[in-house]
Amino acid sequence: MNITLKQLRVFCALYELRSFTAAARAAFVTQSAVSKLCAELETEVGQPLFERSTRSVTPCEGAADFYAYAQEILGTVRAAERSMSGLRSLDRGAVGVASSPMMMVGLLGDVIARYHRQHAGVKLALYELNTDDTLEHVRHGHADFGIVSTQTHGEGLDARVIYRDSMYMVCAPSHPLGQSASVRWADLAAHDHVTLRNVYSVRRAVDRISSELDLAFSSGIEAGMLTSVLNLVRAGLGITIVPGYVCAFARLLGLHAAPIQEGPERRHELWLIQRRSTRLSLAAKTFLDELETYLQAREASPDPTVFQDPRPINPDTE
Repeated sequence: MNITLKQLRVFCALYELRSFTAAARAAFVTQSAVSKLCAELETEVGQPLFERSTRSVTPCEGAADFYAYAQEILGTVRAAERSMSGLRSLDRGAVGVASSPMMMVGLLGDVIARYHRQHAGVKLALYELNTDDTLEHVRHGHADFGIVSTQTHGEGLDARVIYRDSMYMVCAPSHPLGQSASVRWADLAAHDHVTLRNVYSVRRAVDRISSELDLAFSSGIEAGMLTSVLNLVRAGLGITIVPGYVCAFARLLGLHAAPIQEGPERRHELWLIQRRSTRLSLAAKTFLDELETYLQAREASPDPTVFQDPRPINPDTE
């Protein structure tokens, strides 16, 4: 078969969007070019990939499997493009990072700001995603690496622990726990909770810990964003459990955060996810090195919720 990358990109766009108009816009080609490239691809693979009508585009049997192979190929190409871009200097290049929205703010924000000041020529592509989408972005080469709190990552990816964060209870100051200097896990089972849906790593970590301790947390509200959870907690609708990197933002909202201290500390493990056997560009490796240095210092800090990077910025690089 003589399949081109352009054909694969157009096929993936059409498979995802189910529209010739939308696929043409996403691939920066005309609708007629989308139709032509798909027809050429179907000739190469020897079978139809889509059923077409005046109103819809429907994938045929086998299209899903072909899409998975296409994404694997394109992911390798994307990773190679970033690896070669700026391979020998930090004057240019690109770094793609994926994580949850709050992790991007509370954990990576200082590193991102410092890196951009020092290497303004490097483009930073930041993807604020849930756990599953973070894994897919790394797997398909859209991001150089991602940070999640699950070791389960599937084929084609490597994972290692990059940070361990303490867990905190957050509530409104008027709540019965609002003046507590610290709390126990068992204390939290007696109160209503506001939680994230389980597509997010924070919720999965809390579920794992509650299961290990044989505790049941009552939750009458589930939300899709941690900012929504914190606002509902501020309204007095319950408490929530978060890693330390969320506490600074919670305190900006006027909320009370107390460490959970009971027996051996149960930490929120964060895993670095990368494509297997992919070489990072100089720009991406430099970012990752700076991130790991920062996280190691933060983890060793007496109070990581107020930690600030003590390293000076070199003014010659700004």
